[in-house]
This record gives sequence, C-alpha cells and structure tokens, in this order.
Amino acid sequence: MLSHHDRSELEKIERWFEASDPELVAALREGRPARGRGLVTVLLVSLDVAAVALLVAGLATTSPVLTLCALLAAAGGVTAHLVRRHHRI
Repeated sequence: MLSHHDRSELEKIERWFEASDPELVAALREGRPARGRGLVTVLLVSLDVAAVALLVAGLATTSPVLTLCALLAAAGGVTAHLVRRHHRI
C-alpha cells in the first residue's frame, strides 16, 4: 500500500503527463494493443524462401546471375533477421 505522500506524488506525475502528452495518456487509457509482428515475419520468411529458390535455380541452371541474386537475397535476409532480433521489430 502506498503512503499518502507517494499517492500525491503519483497524482502529480499523472497530471504532468496529462498536460505534456495527451496522446500518450489517451493511448494508455484506451489500452490499444501493440502492432502485430505478423507482417514482418511473413516478409522475412518470404525473403528466405526466395533466396533458397534463387540459389536452387542458379545452381540447377549454372547461372552466375541467379546465384549472385540468391547470395544477395540471403545476405539481406540475414541482415534483416539480425536487425529484427536486435530491435525486436
């Protein structure tokens, strides 16, 4: 249980937030859920699948262009996964 002093300090902080950032207060009161990460996951998995498909096609046709595209797509996918893991997109 909070003391009277602690409650009054919390009320002061609440009033300060209401005055300084009403959008934040509204968002917290409405309880809007955080953005879903489903779309980002789908895009990253699609990039992974495309990289593998390009690599298979490049090796099957002995095309250096397709193989290079596969390597670039794989590098982009690895980078995107690492950034996502670091920043939790």
